Amino acid sequence: MKLTLQAMAMPKRILIVEDEYITALDLKTQLILKGYSDFEIVDSGEEAIDAATKEKFDLILMDIKLRGYIDGIDAAKAISEFANIPVIYVSGNSDLLNSARLKETKPRGILRKPITAEKLAETLKKAFV
Repeated sequence: MKLTLQAMAMPKRILIVEDEYITALDLKTQLILKGYSDFEIVDSGEEAIDAATKEKFDLILMDIKLRGYIDGIDAAKAISEFANIPVIYVSGNSDLLNSARLKETKPRGILRKPITAEKLAETLKKAFV
């Protein structure tokens, strides 16, 4: 039996970590429009770590400022200790996006809010290469 390239392509599971409900819904909508359908949304660093320990994700869209005691950068560091999941940071704060602390985590991409559909698609494509 022959498998086509399309049949071999696996859907990507994405964890959205965003504490602003409207932004999380916007990301979800943009992902659906780009053909992604398997994702989970959480709003704190603690929940992100918990979700990543319990489930397999192919990518994390990680806001930096989150609810709870753990920010997105610390959550990404904690997750990297037990899983190799690429992270794309999302933030409206330019200073945070340029921080040395963030760069130490070696993100696959950085998105500045507000996020356009084109920029999201471009960044996802690069992250999945």
